[in-house]
Amino acid sequence: MNSRRMTVIGPEASPPLDVLIIDDDAASAEACRRILEEDGYRVAVAGDGEQGLRMAEADNPSVVLLDPEIAGVAGFEALGRLAEAASATVPVVMTGKGTVDSAVESMRLGAHDYLAKPVNPERLLESVRRGVELGRLRRRAHAPRMKQDLLLQALALLEEAYSLGMGKRTLLEELAGLETEAKRHAQSLGRTWDKGRAIAEIREDLLQADAIMRSYGFRKNALIQTLLDVQEKFHWLPRHILEWISGRLDVPLREIYGIVHFYEAFSLEPRGRHSFQVCTGTACHVRGSSELLSRVSAALGLQPGQTDSRLTYTLETVHCLGCCALAPVIQIDSDYYRDPDRSRLDKIIKTMQREEAQA
Repeated sequence: MNSRRMTVIGPEASPPLDVLIIDDDAASAEACRRILEEDGYRVAVAGDGEQGLRMAEADNPSVVLLDPEIAGVAGFEALGRLAEAASATVPVVMTGKGTVDSAVESMRLGAHDYLAKPVNPERLLESVRRGVELGRLRRRAHAPRMKQDLLLQALALLEEAYSLGMGKRTLLEELAGLETEAKRHAQSLGRTWDKGRAIAEIREDLLQADAIMRSYGFRKNALIQTLLDVQEKFHWLPRHILEWISGRLDVPLREIYGIVHFYEAFSLEPRGRHSFQVCTGTACHVRGSSELLSRVSAALGLQPGQTDSRLTYTLETVHCLGCCALAPVIQIDSDYYRDPDRSRLDKIIKTMQREEAQA
């Protein structure tokens, strides 16, 4: 892929959505979002009925989880308007005030399913799975019209490419390169090669990288800080983002890799959101760091250098943490612990799990 020639394609557009949650109950909406995203769905949340309907019309999600008591739209009005705004979208009602009458009314107005709060995770995933499948069938029925809309967008894109001096062949080569990179990236994370989802994910990554570079005015002299921000955002530096930065800032890719390899703060491998670093320096080794490493490995189910499949935890060893007086010591994220036992480690991990569920 010739990253030096890459251009942004519609940087302000929203990425495709699997599920849109329209719910002003922030805790419930966030819990559902977390469950769905952990299962691989692309999710957005709207806390207001009018905002949610606008998002549904703009993004045409496969499924909408809708609380009929949502602020800004009276009663079940949103269900009827949703059918007009996004006819291929599958609505699922999700309410904390469930009654037989409201369930019947929901189905009459087009709801595919009816869920009572607090929503059971397995029930939620099953309802969304069936809704996504139905949404795909509906899209096939609307394919001719959608195809024409897509062709109009493609013509506008081609017109812009010609105005920038980029021929059709070059544009197609760039797109093919991004598709190839999306496949490689999905496989590197152990994911099934779903073209649509992989391309949507890599596009979202590039948009987020753009936002970081934009905050520094796309300046070359802010390259290191840009990389640090990308590292913090993604917990590692994916290849497609480095190639994108190279093209955006007109910095040779070899120069970027030179910086990345020089600083230990950067990682070219996927890392978890939480880092467990066991010190193996001389003082820690003498005082039992190998036993500590074994306990941490058993608690996480990981070997040193490994990251779990959900990119939650990374376990690694380091030569020295500069805390010899605490030996043996482990650094967990930004905190240091002196020789924690298995019970203490389990409590730390459970606390992380609760915080992630509430985030």
